[in-house]
Amino acid sequence: MDFYFPRRFIIVIMTSLGMIVIHAMRVNIAVTAITFLDKKPHTKVGTAEAVFNLPSVNWSSQMVGYLHSIFYTGYLFTQIPGGILAQMFPAHRIFGGCILVSCTLNLLLPICIEQVGYGMAAAVRALQGLSEGLLFPSSYAIMRHWVTPEEKSRMGSVVLTGVYSGAVIGLPISGFITHYLGWNYVYYFHGGIGIFWFIIWLFLGFEKPSHHRFISQDEIKHIEASQGQTAIVHEDDQVPWKQIFLSLPVNALNLCNFARSFIFFLLLTNEPEYLNVFGFTIAENGLYSAMPHLFMAIFSGLSGPMADYLINGGMVTPTQVRKLFTGIGFGMEGTCMLLLVFIRDGTLALIYLTIGVGFSGFSISGWQINHLDLSPRYASVLVGITTAVGTVAGILNPTLVGQMTKDQTVEQWQNVFLLSSCVLFFCTAFYSIFGSAKQQPWAEPVPKVQVQLKGNLLDGQQLYLPVKSQMDHETEKQKDQ
Repeated sequence: MDFYFPRRFIIVIMTSLGMIVIHAMRVNIAVTAITFLDKKPHTKVGTAEAVFNLPSVNWSSQMVGYLHSIFYTGYLFTQIPGGILAQMFPAHRIFGGCILVSCTLNLLLPICIEQVGYGMAAAVRALQGLSEGLLFPSSYAIMRHWVTPEEKSRMGSVVLTGVYSGAVIGLPISGFITHYLGWNYVYYFHGGIGIFWFIIWLFLGFEKPSHHRFISQDEIKHIEASQGQTAIVHEDDQVPWKQIFLSLPVNALNLCNFARSFIFFLLLTNEPEYLNVFGFTIAENGLYSAMPHLFMAIFSGLSGPMADYLINGGMVTPTQVRKLFTGIGFGMEGTCMLLLVFIRDGTLALIYLTIGVGFSGFSISGWQINHLDLSPRYASVLVGITTAVGTVAGILNPTLVGQMTKDQTVEQWQNVFLLSSCVLFFCTAFYSIFGSAKQQPWAEPVPKVQVQLKGNLLDGQQLYLPVKSQMDHETEKQKDQ
């Protein structure tokens, strides 16, 4: 029998790699700013070690913070439109296109920073944000077509682990490239890798199983049979906006995304500055900044199979699993953030940061997969909404943290972590009360039957009436409460 590697695994792996590319690139400014803001000579290692005056700019750290906020402002504006576009057009093309655009723009950033000026750098960052805002909604739309219910947690965790693996890879690589070659090469490297990924995606990415040229019929039947009604395409597929915005389980996800984004953006854009307070070198900074994300990627990868094992084994309900994993992830992270309020030693701070952020990886198989539970069909719309809420944290975070840490002292950073722990604990409590993994009543369009009307006035006219099938009633009975 010939070896056959399931094509859905290839799609999931490639989607995860796309996430890695973007999120590795997203730390570029956070790492390189430490160097291009510093006008002192730096040691740059090439064929021989020597001291060089690396290119620097006359910017303040607050101006760099504004660059982050500008990016996330653009990122916010395309979240919900991204969810709608992913419903209307092939999601794999949107996913690949937004990565190509952002990576191409990344190649222009060194010239903008060093030669053109702050205004152009800000414009490029805004365009990158607009482009990358399509990333999450389109990735969930891809999973909607390719991921089976019994593999939901583990396949979803593979895709989303790419987000945190990106920081694991991007932080040390950016630090070492800055140290050995110069900060501008960081942007060329990551932009080039992203364009290379896109070329491969052109050959391996497909919208849905039935469109794949090299997939087996058995795999197509397996995926479509397991997805049931979700695999059916409805011509009149209206998004139930009102029900979505009024849904408590969706609003619980909104708060979780805000909390996750608040901490993630804090680490992604400010962690090098925090570690710099303890006197780590630029190379050490890049390496140590990646440690929390490394453990988070490991824990999130482990959480998927564990969650699927508990759900498929019937040991606990899906709702209980989502709440349990969210509680473990956010609870441990909040506790460690609280402990950082009392820490003044760099090594100890790094240990607590690594433990807390590492355990937060469990929440990937909690609230973050939960979008696919509530409504697989509208998952891209849901994630667009919740990511838009989370992006507000990305906009507020750099400016807020910049104001709270003007003097870059340990005491000022302790206040930042106290605020972070409060955000995590509040959002965890709300999700524990109102979160749910039950497919919502609005999750699928109501099927219609055609009725022929009889009578003097209505003879021959047709009326379409919404009905529930027997399968719908049986499905509802089986759904987790």
